[in-house]
Amino acid sequence: MTSTATSGKTPGTDRQFVTSLARGLRFLAAFGPDDRTLSNQELALRTGLPRPTVARFTHTLCKLGYLMSHDDPPRFSLAPKVVELSHAAYAATGLRDIARPAMATLSEMGDVSISLAVPSGLSVRYIEMARRPQAIVLNLDVGALVPLPQTAIGRAYLAALPEDRRAELMAQLEADDPATWAAQKNRVAAAVAAFPELGYAASFGDWKPELNAIATAIRITDEADPLLLSIGGLSSILTPELAERDYIPALLSTARAIGSRLRRHFL
Repeated sequence: MTSTATSGKTPGTDRQFVTSLARGLRFLAAFGPDDRTLSNQELALRTGLPRPTVARFTHTLCKLGYLMSHDDPPRFSLAPKVVELSHAAYAATGLRDIARPAMATLSEMGDVSISLAVPSGLSVRYIEMARRPQAIVLNLDVGALVPLPQTAIGRAYLAALPEDRRAELMAQLEADDPATWAAQKNRVAAAVAAFPELGYAASFGDWKPELNAIATAIRITDEADPLLLSIGGLSSILTPELAERDYIPALLSTARAIGSRLRRHFL
């Protein structure tokens, strides 16, 4: 699956857009948390790039130290140099110092999981999580990718997008998985319509029958994609009634606090 530009003009109409850089970043993002190695063919399928282009990218990124090559025929893995980049970026954004303490406080409300995520193609990727040891949700951790249509955090992302970008992304979701989109499009439409007034999106058993979740978006600048904050828990713990009474106000309050502090961080 392929991803779109994050904001502003489309690549085809933006003369300042560097396509080769966008492809390289998409290439690195193709690796998931469970991928030890990927072949050129697998990378071609995930990025939508031709195999000769993929071969040039893997060769170049290996030379630069961002990928490592294994076996013959070669398979590739992310190199430690990528971790160095991610740690530097994570520290520079202020998320480590600003979001994590607020998320930890939110997790003390109960046996729920607090997740912070960013868009990643047709999914969202967790970049930070907080939960008490006894919280049983799903076997998900930092780096995990979750789908857009059936999750609260994915619906919050779609709802927070400008209308033209949302329509483009929805068309991609339908083309990528017609069956899932047909099953979820009415719920997505309802979430998008209600988001401006409610400020959050919900998914009660739509992704996993035993899992409920609520989520909202944190906008730092108008140009960049939002951060996404969610609370997830077992349906027996995070009931719709308890979500409305306790967790939704806490989620929105936490998101406002994180957003305010992050905006000040970049002034």
